[in-house]
Amino acid sequence: MNYFYAYHGPANRNDFEFEKGYGVGRESTWHRVKKGDCVFVIQHPEGQEDYKLCGLYEIVGHYKEPASIYPLRFELNNITPGEGFIRLDETILNAQLPDIYGDKRLGIFKQHFCRQGATFQAPLEHPVVSILSELLEVTEQYAEPAAFREDGIQMVKVRRGQEVFRKKILVNWENKCAITGCTLALEACHIISHATKVNYTLENGIVLTADLHKLFDNGHLSIKNNTVFLSPAAQQEPRYARLHNQPLRKPLQPVHLISGAV
Repeated sequence: MNYFYAYHGPANRNDFEFEKGYGVGRESTWHRVKKGDCVFVIQHPEGQEDYKLCGLYEIVGHYKEPASIYPLRFELNNITPGEGFIRLDETILNAQLPDIYGDKRLGIFKQHFCRQGATFQAPLEHPVVSILSELLEVTEQYAEPAAFREDGIQMVKVRRGQEVFRKKILVNWENKCAITGCTLALEACHIISHATKVNYTLENGIVLTADLHKLFDNGHLSIKNNTVFLSPAAQQEPRYARLHNQPLRKPLQPVHLISGAV
């Protein structure tokens, strides 16, 4: 799965409407983007002063609309938490975004997103995906009911309804369990303490297989100083014993679990 960017610019008079899909003119661009890829759409329509991040959309199909100026189109599914259309602060983004080879007369934000041909040109690099994803972060209203262990820590599964965050965490751990490297039955989770609100951010996200998540919830697995510790009972189970004292795998971007940075 790749993340792309698309621009809804001054040639448009109205806000972006994902229900109408998104069109391109080049066959190469149309074929470059695959079903299951995702696209961040930024808009700056005619007559509007601000740039806005409309949301994140999944590519669910390709179709043609011969009468359109851009006849090669993508069918989109909105996977944005909340309403989207977040006003973008260019000054902040200029400081956050990685430098890019482009027109130095423009700020870094505009070099990334407001240049000719940037739409669906190439998959976005991971730092850019992380920055845009953070702008769409959910609030505590999406938190699941707390059920803390005796040590005051809880691991909260990211529900599929929060697909943008689930995908972000899975990408950061390369679609593998943080402990075993397994690619099956994965759950994207956040580790939180009793004194902290659920924080749906990449920095506190981890990927575990469903059985290891269950061991954690039942107090048979802990993560301390980025090392796995099993309860005496779990150490007696042949399929888990080897995991005791095993370090966590390294994610693409550092995370800050309760036990410290990975």
